[in-house]
Amino acid sequence: MSNDEPNAIVLTREEGVATITLNRPKVMNALTPELFSELGERFDEVAANPEDRVLVLTGSGNAFCGGADLSGGGDQAMRIGKGPIARQQFTRETLLPALKLHRLPKPTIAAVNGVAAGGGCNLALGCDVVFAGQSARFAQVFVNRGLAVDYGGTWLLPRLIGLQKAKDLAFRGDVIGSQEALSLGLALEVVADDELIKRVGEYARVLASKPPIALSMIKTGMNRLMNAGFEEGLEFEADAQARCLGSEDFRTAMIAWLKKTEGQYVGE
Repeated sequence: MSNDEPNAIVLTREEGVATITLNRPKVMNALTPELFSELGERFDEVAANPEDRVLVLTGSGNAFCGGADLSGGGDQAMRIGKGPIARQQFTRETLLPALKLHRLPKPTIAAVNGVAAGGGCNLALGCDVVFAGQSARFAQVFVNRGLAVDYGGTWLLPRLIGLQKAKDLAFRGDVIGSQEALSLGLALEVVADDELIKRVGEYARVLASKPPIALSMIKTGMNRLMNAGFEEGLEFEADAQARCLGSEDFRTAMIAWLKKTEGQYVGE
């Protein structure tokens, strides 16, 4: 955690929905390496808490996340300058939260308000679902800084919008607006800025009411099998369905369906 900014990443909880807010509005919620590490810790915390059914990720002020904070110098500059092995260790540590977000066994929703740039853009796209405010802007700015795409964007973009369009976005490094993001498939919905958090909250609460084991199996299967063969897909489905069939949530869901009531799921 950053001692100078103890509230740079804020985790709140309500009705089964955990919300992580990036809270450095003066720098467009850009994150230092230390804050990226703290973000990973918060992802671990949500993953381990059975009462957190859904994660919402958003930013304070007029930005979602401006990516990495490159202004700090100090230890960051020293590690980058120490040679290829130190640089590789530095980048792997910084990118680890992206892997934790991808593996988080619960639905994740990005509420993109304002700018999502560089690693901040791919932090949003790494969520399962992206809602964008009308003023949201998405930018793969890496090439303009002499950098390769990171924070999972090399894997995410082609799967979301196709290889050619993904390369075009990364090659140009241009900023695109919310409507273009919607048409490309980077966002599920675009809503008025002042309605964004309300709409995301409604959606999140719907997911939080669903059986958590089933949600986890659906997410894990789709993520894992993007490039798998059909037979491997069926094998995973057989194992996942067996787990669901043996759960208390399955019995609750069946009773609720037969009685035409709403089930209360415990994740067991």
